[in-house]
Amino acid sequence: MIALQKKTLTPASAIDSEPKTGNEYHIPVLLKESIQALAIHSGGIYVDATLGGGGHTRAILASEKDIKLYAFDRDENALKFAKDNFLSSYQNLVLIKDNFANLRTGLALERVKKIDGILFDLGVSFNQISTPGRGFSYLHEGNLDMRMDESEKLTAFDIINDFPFEKLKEIFFEFGEEREAARIAAAIISQRKLNKIKTTSELSEIIERSTRSRFKMKAKARIFQALRIYLNGEIEALKQALKDAVNILNPKGRIVVISYHSIEDRVVKKFFQYEEKSCICPPNFPKCVCNKVSTLKIITKKPIIPSSQEISENRMARSAKMRVAEKRG
Repeated sequence: MIALQKKTLTPASAIDSEPKTGNEYHIPVLLKESIQALAIHSGGIYVDATLGGGGHTRAILASEKDIKLYAFDRDENALKFAKDNFLSSYQNLVLIKDNFANLRTGLALERVKKIDGILFDLGVSFNQISTPGRGFSYLHEGNLDMRMDESEKLTAFDIINDFPFEKLKEIFFEFGEEREAARIAAAIISQRKLNKIKTTSELSEIIERSTRSRFKMKAKARIFQALRIYLNGEIEALKQALKDAVNILNPKGRIVVISYHSIEDRVVKKFFQYEEKSCICPPNFPKCVCNKVSTLKIITKKPIIPSSQEISENRMARSAKMRVAEKRG
């Protein structure tokens, strides 16, 4: 989860009209560490599964000239930013508008069967969270949207105003790990009987009133995170993409994943641990009968985290954890 410092609400028109440099769009986290972890080599084929502001993308391309890079993003704004600012500078970069859950299909359409490394920088970009009209943050006034792909129909407004109590409670607890999920869900149900809940500030006020904890800002962050993760199918997409990545990696190819909250990190950690195992038989079995094959070697026994200097320069980095695994073969 990315926590933010509280600031004055800013009208959407003021932020949306400002030109954005690369760093204003999104400052890449663990940049040097992630590029080193990919172990990029000449002639290799690589994937940046999360284009965003292109910080990692450009660093990958700068690390070795003789490579091919495919960059995925489902957010049209990220693709437009890349096209407007740096795509023309790289003949070996291909942009793919798609969810990384469709990794294999997207690459197959480009006639790519195998790759030598893939990077995931999960969560939301600074641009997404700081643009009020996208509705990702409780700190900015905007409509309840939260779609990473704005061509999708379902929005956070639909979830908040149409989903039943039990489903709201489940979303808040499972994807936000919010202990007061039931109280907040009940307050939402009560409020929407009077009026539709349309904006981020309206939802924020409901969370403020309904939580008993004195850590109300954290409760808001958890509820907004839960809505975003559920709406965009982020956990399911991650699980699918990790499986696909293992299948298309060449031997010695690397998977590098940067996560920002415990839910994502647990998924990555458990996946790497399972794929590293060569046997999953019960411990009391006299011999292995499962035929499990170890597909990955974990490179980072403990996750790599940003330095204190990086965190001081980029507050969005403070919860980041990076895990790395290598394809066996």
